[in-house]
Amino acid sequence: MSSFSGLIKRIGSLKQLRLIVVFFLISLFVWLSSKMSEVHTAKVDIYFDYSDETFETYRVHEPPEAIEFVISGTGLRLLFARLFTPTVYLSMTNIQNDGNRFYYSKPALISAVETHYRNVLRVNQLKLDRLDAPFFAASVKKIPVRLHEDFMLADGYAWSSELNFTPDSLYVSGSAEKVDSLEYAFVIMPTNKEFTTSLDEKLSLTQDLQVNYKWSDTQVHATQKISRYTQIELRLPIEVLDPVESIDVSVIPAFAQVSLRVPVQQARQIDPSQFILGCRLPFDTISEFLEVDFEKIPDNIVVNEITPSQVRYFIN
Repeated sequence: MSSFSGLIKRIGSLKQLRLIVVFFLISLFVWLSSKMSEVHTAKVDIYFDYSDETFETYRVHEPPEAIEFVISGTGLRLLFARLFTPTVYLSMTNIQNDGNRFYYSKPALISAVETHYRNVLRVNQLKLDRLDAPFFAASVKKIPVRLHEDFMLADGYAWSSELNFTPDSLYVSGSAEKVDSLEYAFVIMPTNKEFTTSLDEKLSLTQDLQVNYKWSDTQVHATQKISRYTQIELRLPIEVLDPVESIDVSVIPAFAQVSLRVPVQQARQIDPSQFILGCRLPFDTISEFLEVDFEKIPDNIVVNEITPSQVRYFIN
C-alpha cells in the first residue's frame, strides 16, 4: 500500500514538472515574439550583381565585394537578413556615367536594397557615396557575315546563284582589343545534310563567337539556289580578243574542247553561239603562249575544263 502511495506522489510530481515546462516554453515564446516584433538595427553585408547590360557597354567580370549597410527592421526579418548574405541585382536603367566610369549613386544603392527586401527593411546608414560598376564604353564594329564551312551538295547538284545573307553584316561590341581582332562573323549550318533543294534557312553564329562577343543579332537568313546539273561537251572557236587592226594574229589550235556543267532544265537550250572563248595579246610581256578563257558564258554554267588552256600565237 505504501509503494502505491509513493507511485501516486511521483506521478503528481511529473505532472507539475510538465506544467512548469509548458508554462516556461509559452513564456519564452511570448517573450521572443515580443522581441522579434520590435524594430532593431544591425550591420548587414550585401553583395551586388548586375541584371543586364546594354549593347553600348561591356562588362569586366570581377569578384564581387561585400558592402556594409546599417539596416533596421523587425527582429525576425533582420535575423534572416544577417543569416543569409543577400545578392542584390542592379539594373542598367539606374546607372550613371561621369565621363570616366559608370557608377551607381548612393540613393540608387539604397533604393535597390530596400526594394530587394520589399521595403520591410530600411537602410539607416551607408558610408559608400557611390559604387563604381565594372562597365566600360564598348567599341562597336560592323562585321561582314561569312560561311564557316562549305555546304555539302548531293552528287549531280551545284549552286546556281550567289550565297546571300540578310543582313549581310552584323554589329559586334566589346573592348576595342577584342573587337578589332574580328574580321568576319562566321555562321554555321545546323546539320551536315547534303542539299538537293535551294537553301533558305536561318543560320547561327559559331558557338565561340556567341559566347565571347556581344552581337546585334546571332542569326542571319541565308538563301542560295541549287540546281541539278548535267555535263556537256562543246567544241568552240578560240578568238583573239581586242585585236589590233594593223596586226594579223593566228592561234594554234584554233578550237578548244570545253567541259561544262549545265542545269538540267537549261541543257536543251544551250547553243555554241551563246559562248565566246578567246585570248588576249600580251602587250606588256613577251610570252610564247596565251591563256584561253571565256569572255562570254550564260549564267548558272560551271566550267569544268578547257582543253587546251593555252595556245600558241603567230603574227602573220
